[in-house]
Amino acid sequence: MQTTSKLPVGIQTFAHIREEGYLYVDKTNFVYNLANSYKYVFLSRPRRFGKSLLLSTFEEYFKGNKELFKGLALERLETEWKSYPVLRFDLSGEAYLSIRHLVANVSGDLSVYEKQYGISPEFSDDDMLGSRLQSLLRNIHEKTGKKIVVLIDEYDKPMLDSFHDDTLHNNMKLQMRGFYSVLKKCDALIQFAMLTGVTKFGKVSIFSGLNNLEDISMMNEFNEICGISEQEFHRDFRGCVSTFAEFNDITEEETWQEFKKFYDGYHFSKKGSDIYNPFSTLSAFKKNELGSYWFATGSSDYLTRLISRHRFILKELEGERRTEIQLSDITDRTRDLVPLLYQAGYLTIKGYDSRFRLYTLGFPNLEVNHGFWTSLADYFFYDSRRGSVFDLQSFVLDLESGRIEDFITRMRSLFASLSSEHEPDKEVHFQNIITIFTKMLGFEVDTEVHSSQGRSDIEINTSNYIYIIELKVDSSSEEALNQIMEKGYARQYEADSRTKLLVGVNFSSKTRTLSPPAIEVIS
Repeated sequence: MQTTSKLPVGIQTFAHIREEGYLYVDKTNFVYNLANSYKYVFLSRPRRFGKSLLLSTFEEYFKGNKELFKGLALERLETEWKSYPVLRFDLSGEAYLSIRHLVANVSGDLSVYEKQYGISPEFSDDDMLGSRLQSLLRNIHEKTGKKIVVLIDEYDKPMLDSFHDDTLHNNMKLQMRGFYSVLKKCDALIQFAMLTGVTKFGKVSIFSGLNNLEDISMMNEFNEICGISEQEFHRDFRGCVSTFAEFNDITEEETWQEFKKFYDGYHFSKKGSDIYNPFSTLSAFKKNELGSYWFATGSSDYLTRLISRHRFILKELEGERRTEIQLSDITDRTRDLVPLLYQAGYLTIKGYDSRFRLYTLGFPNLEVNHGFWTSLADYFFYDSRRGSVFDLQSFVLDLESGRIEDFITRMRSLFASLSSEHEPDKEVHFQNIITIFTKMLGFEVDTEVHSSQGRSDIEINTSNYIYIIELKVDSSSEEALNQIMEKGYARQYEADSRTKLLVGVNFSSKTRTLSPPAIEVIS
């Protein structure tokens, strides 16, 4: 029975996992199939989803380290076990605040391989990364007589780190485009090449010199290449489930259900099965406690900056539909957050319309849903004087007690304290702030609720109250309340015994404050 002491949390080296007896979810059938069917491969997956471990597995396979694969699928599939020189570049460890950081990191890796193969660099200028890589490939081939395997981990990190600075971003792209284009120039010297990352930048943007790259990110056959499938979860984690259930005094069936709600739900292809977040799943079993482990390892700051700067309505996220091309390629001028959120792991595939070839997107699970809104609240609402987001408890108690006037008064204070930076569209900004705020409350909250006469902006359900809230910008609270009454938004709750509070609220973009609410109570 597998115990929690041998779970490889944070371990991304295949050899270490195998030699030390850590649990390994067998992905080697994918390694064999890719290595023997493709030459140039690209894979996009969210951070902490097993991309580095996958490349480490490829590295050991191409080095011919057969003993590490005993008992795994690849041992049964491979019959020849050839070895090749392997060059692996990891771009994940740096914060790329300048070209100098990028050059130093890649140049360091090149120097290691030059020394390993006894090669004197032909170029003294570190900025000529592509020329050094081309020279390295040629010299290794001449010395060994073998083709070379090139593995590049988190290729997009320099571009993501520089998203906020157009000049730096363009320089990063220029540098890396020259580096990656060498793979095509040296095609005759290469056995296999694979690049991984969170996002896929458009071919014109970064891969213009590598147009033979096969993107497997949304292929059905590779949906399970990273992460933990439902079958793997039930096959490999029975011991962990038993330990977790006993520690938390719940049943094993309840444990399966909780993990599914919190960490399952990712889909990376139109017909793909459910995938569990591997980092959060392993961490929860390791600590015998459910938590937001994936979010605790870092957030995509570039996404929050884009949300604050561009006109995007957050309440429309659930149910958004996009084509495969829109989800796959990111360009320099991308202002559509949905593809970025999908590739970063905040949204996942929920359905596919074969007629129109459209994917429907949504949050994969509770961890992501809660973590996404919490991270936005931290960004928009954080008060450095208090060291916290806002007094959430008081807002919740107000709603539970029917104190809607106190609730709105607190909201007025909250809005008055918000920064006015980066508001390209005041009405959208106001809607986004309201959406983030209501998502944080923890109640059953619906936005844009449809009825026969139209749709209300927000409905909040507590055990004793139903709040129907209409929001206006640069109008009046009375007009907002009149709309609720005239459209009959409360009629669907006539048989409900709870008290209904109809609330009209107006936001002034000029004064940046909420007007006193207009309220109607229906018992």
